[in-house]
Amino acid sequence: MRIYTLPLKNLHQNKLRNISTVLRISLGVIILLILVSSGLGINSFIEKSGSSDGKILGTAQTSQNVNTTQQTNIVTSTVDYLNSVFGSQITENQLFNRLEDFLVNVVYILDGLASVALLIGVLGIMNTMGFNLSERTKEIGILKSLGFTERQILLSCTLEAGLLGLMGSVIGVILGSIIIWIISTFINPELFTILLPLWLIPGAIFITTFLSLILGLYPAWFTSKLDAVEILRYG
Repeated sequence: MRIYTLPLKNLHQNKLRNISTVLRISLGVIILLILVSSGLGINSFIEKSGSSDGKILGTAQTSQNVNTTQQTNIVTSTVDYLNSVFGSQITENQLFNRLEDFLVNVVYILDGLASVALLIGVLGIMNTMGFNLSERTKEIGILKSLGFTERQILLSCTLEAGLLGLMGSVIGVILGSIIIWIISTFINPELFTILLPLWLIPGAIFITTFLSLILGLYPAWFTSKLDAVEILRYG
């Protein structure tokens, strides 16, 4: 049996554990897509609402349509109300600059939460691979006695972790894209291409698979170092 077919064969073992890991990864990818999409939507709002210097000066100052006067009154009333409540003397420019700073901070927070969600989902790879490989030590001992090298064992086990990450990321991307499409349909169908740019889908799949490969390296390396004689003698 070719060493590259072993990861696919091994995925059929411990099905419940592997499915649970794939689902956790999928959930992490879904949360990642939703949070990143929210950040992209806020960034788009900032860019479209900004002036030539990149600051949000408000629709009242940038709009050229027939509702300019009404919008100006709304903005002025809002500023006057805030000044009366907080006893401040902020201007319209200051209000919108602070709003922009707030939205930028929200984007940073969303990106951070997205990274944490993905990492938590992928971290289960280490435990899953650790349990899976510990239950297959005798099989690994037999492979070594048949002439498989440590490098081949390491590669096979690492690819198994990568496949779990790949499957989880693909499922998560599909479900996440559907959720984002449904949300954008209710708000504005044109938002879909902004909330889910083409680079985000392959990017999420690549990052998730790469992290899975990295996290699967340690249990794979530990397993590849096992002595075949000791395994077959006491296994």
